[in-house]
Amino acid sequence: MGKWMDISLPLSTALPCWPGDRPFRRDMMSVIGVNGAHNNMSLLTIGAHFGTHVDAPLHFIENGQAIDELDMDMMIGPAYVLDLSENTDNISVTDLVARVPKGAERLLVKTRNSLYAGDGVFHEDYIAFTVEAVQYLLKRGIKLLGLDYYSIAPYRASVPVHVAFLGAKGSMALENINLIVISEGWYDLVCLPLRVEGGEGAPARALLRIKEVNL
Repeated sequence: MGKWMDISLPLSTALPCWPGDRPFRRDMMSVIGVNGAHNNMSLLTIGAHFGTHVDAPLHFIENGQAIDELDMDMMIGPAYVLDLSENTDNISVTDLVARVPKGAERLLVKTRNSLYAGDGVFHEDYIAFTVEAVQYLLKRGIKLLGLDYYSIAPYRASVPVHVAFLGAKGSMALENINLIVISEGWYDLVCLPLRVEGGEGAPARALLRIKEVNL
């Protein structure tokens, strides 16, 4: 079997947060050898949508499914990585037609955003999806949609795209993944968000492994 590749971003104070959100912090509560401490212990301050994370429908849909109610089987399984790195505009239906494999339920889209991975700056001009694009993907059977930046929706226009995609029962968005070294094709995906009871989203660890045989 192939090697697992980590496509989640390290939790670090160097990683920017969404403008207006509380920055990530890691405070040491105890350090071995300091003031008689026998262990290292830290306190994490982190937003539910910091770094690599999963959006549940509840993020934008009143009474939508929470993160701990999502289908775990959808978070583990075959995923197709689509390379749209040449795009200079937001992703449209035209970009997707004839590019999304038949039968795909999990789609991760690589764009020029991957060049921003871990650079410490929030880029407002990131590539995202249009409403029509996510509606098209839902019709194609996509339930897990991943993108290589903080949001599947354009900056300052979060609501329409999220409502369109997360409004479908069982859908989820995997945001801010790092696909810089990932080529287009089929992979095995493991995506495990933290089990936050009633949460609208949660940080996640996401891994890819090249499939031995393409679907």
